[in-house]
Parts: sequence; structure tokens; C-alpha cells
Amino acid sequence: MRPRFTSGWHRSFERLLFLFRLAGYLLQPKRYPLFFVRPSKNGLLKTFRIERKLGMNKSVRYDGRVFFSFTVPGYPSRAFDYAVARGALNIGGAGTASKSHVDNAILGITSRCEYSCAHCYEKRNIRDEECVPVDRWEAVIRDLQEIGVSVLILSGGEPMLRYDDLLRLVRSGDKDRSDFHLHTSGFGVTAERAHELKDAGLTAAAVGLDDVNPKRLDALRGRSGAFDTAIAAVEHFSRADVFTYLNLCLTPALVRSGDLWEYFEMANRLNVGIIEILEPRPCGGFQGRSMDGLFTAEDRLAVAEFVRLGNSERRYRNHPLLYSVVAMEAPDRMGCMMGGLSHFSIDSSGNVIPCVFVPISFGNILKENLPVIFARMRQAVPSPIHKGCGSVLLADLYSDGKDGATAQFKDVREAWDDRLARGTAIGVYSERAF
Repeated sequence: MRPRFTSGWHRSFERLLFLFRLAGYLLQPKRYPLFFVRPSKNGLLKTFRIERKLGMNKSVRYDGRVFFSFTVPGYPSRAFDYAVARGALNIGGAGTASKSHVDNAILGITSRCEYSCAHCYEKRNIRDEECVPVDRWEAVIRDLQEIGVSVLILSGGEPMLRYDDLLRLVRSGDKDRSDFHLHTSGFGVTAERAHELKDAGLTAAAVGLDDVNPKRLDALRGRSGAFDTAIAAVEHFSRADVFTYLNLCLTPALVRSGDLWEYFEMANRLNVGIIEILEPRPCGGFQGRSMDGLFTAEDRLAVAEFVRLGNSERRYRNHPLLYSVVAMEAPDRMGCMMGGLSHFSIDSSGNVIPCVFVPISFGNILKENLPVIFARMRQAVPSPIHKGCGSVLLADLYSDGKDGATAQFKDVREAWDDRLARGTAIGVYSERAF
């Protein structure tokens, strides 16, 4: 199934229709206590203003649902309604009482992987044995849905290596509360498995595809044939009518070669709906690297222009939506939204960490209940961080972690508070004041 994209006046009309349908929420204030329209309450009109300034002027329609971003489930759906009741549409209200909803949580359901990716954020956790039993993951998913996490992302390691348990987790989750996504390298994906996951209730699958050049991709992923495997996986999911998108971790080689536009065309041919754009960070495989050594200001400017043109120019109106997490959470825009303001993660060892790129543990699900750990983490990140990316500001604090891939928050708390208060912003964007 090919996604359909809406932009320009078509999207304006879609928005008007969307607003008309949302009026029903206003008639049910007890069911939707955090559905606000007024900008003064961080409501829907403020959200529209923020999206416009961020250049989010394209939406994706797939299988009867509209996907605006990764922050809320596809619309219409009961999962979307559940998110709205918890303030999901109040994206300017992160850290306030107007938004109790959490956009997404990434769950590292396996520590196994057949690849050796240079940029892997779980690199120090990869091992042959599993740490967290599947029944514990099931209980954690129930807790996450009670907390109000809209999108549950099953990742790893390589989650397809724990396929039977992966299928069990997708089947067991409440689809009326959350959309379920899969993040995979493509290894182990077959046509049959893609259809099984769709039937189990999988909403979307993201395949890691970091280059348009097969040789560069195989070298980055540490496995011959990684490029072809990823392409085949995208095609399997697309044919199974699973909403498919790409995870693109940028490299200087891709950006400086000028091949971003060729990558964009490849993604369009593959019928993907969204390209999620990530920057390399100094953790995992890149632990100890400087940001200038990983990605320069000039690289960021080139990517920012790519995203702007790709999402706005008429000639690309039927191309995938470019979703840049770095642009969204730049210090001079939304700010870093880790720690449950928008997202957080549980790694394959069971550590609850504020971001996949910030392996500092607030507790372990094998030792404590998730709601207790989550509350501890939320206290440490009460509002968006406009001092810079947490993974950059805190990088040296987890270089000598003693629990798997992590440092413990209790051991670095003083430095944590100091860094986030005094950090230096790194970014190339503007228009912070929404």
C-alpha cells in the first residue's frame, strides 16, 4: 500500500475538517479534560502555530488513518482519543499540568544482534543472553499504557531475533491505548512474519537505513548485505500493509557526498511514509567522540536546508515526510524533551533511561516497579532543556558506567543538575518563542 501525502491547501482543508471533528471532544469535558483549543492553555491553536514554525506542513494518510508525526497515534483511532484525553495535542505544554501524555517509549526487548553497527547506542549491552523475561515486559507495557504512553516502540538489539516473544508482546498490548511500532535493521524480516505482525496489531515498522550507497551502509552496519536486507524488509512490511518508515542516522559521508537527495528519491520509490532523521551522538559505539568529530555545524545546516525544502517545495509534495528530531528539540526551539516530557527508553538490561542516547539509569525494572522509577525520572527533568542536547551535555558522566551500559542517576545527580543548568546550546535553528 502506498501512503498518500497532504500539503498546501489540501492540508489546510484537512485541518479544517480535523478541527470540525475534534469539536466532539469539547462536548465531553469529563472524558477529555486536557483537550484545550486556546493558545493560552497550550492548546490546539498553539500546537498548530508551533508546527507551522517547525515546518511540519505535511501529513501522511495510510490505511484510513492520518499520521501527523510520531507524537500521537494515527487518527482516527481509540488510541488517538486516549492520548488526547491526556493532553497529547498540547505539545507546548510539556512539563505542565496540561500534558500528562508521553509521546513514546523505546523498549529494548532483546540484547542480541547479528550486526556490529558503528553508531549503535546499545553497543555495550549486546550479549547472547536475555536479561528481561517476556512476562516482565508484558507487565511493563501495561504500566506504560496506564502512565499514558501513546507509541510503544519495540527495539533491541535486533527484536526479530526474539520473534516469538515480539509477537506475543504486540498481541498482548492494548491497541485502544497505544500504537505499537517496531524498530529493526531488517534482519530476520520475511513476508510471512510481516503479515503475522500486522495481524497481531503492529501499527508501524521502522527499518534502519542510513545510506543510499550499499557499500557505505554495509560498512557502517558491520555486515555484508545489510543494505539489501533493509530494502527487502521495507518491501515486506509495505506489502503487508504495515505503515513503514525509515530511521536515518546521519553520517558526514552521506551529507557531504550530496547523496541526501538521492536517498530521498530512494525512500519515495520504497513507498515509505516518513523518514525519521537522527544525528550521531557520543554514546554507545561513538562513546568518547566529540560532537565536532561526529557532525559539524556545516553538516547541520545542510541537513536543515534539506528538511526545509523536502517538506515545503511543491515538487516534493508526494515524497515522504521528513521528521527531524534534532530540529524539533533544538535548544532554540522545543528544547530537549527527554525523561518522559516526550520520550524515554528502557534498555535491554532493564534500565530506565531518559533517552536512548543518555544511558543514565533511574532504576531497573527487574528491581523496582516502573511507576516508581518513572516518577523519579520526571522529577529530574521537570521541563524542556534549552541548554542543549542532554546526550552531549552529560556524555562524560556515563563513560564509566558500572551497570551494563549505564551510570546510576544517584551517583551523578550533582553533576546532572549543574550541567543541565549551565549547558551551552548547540544548534542552528531559531524561533524559540512560539
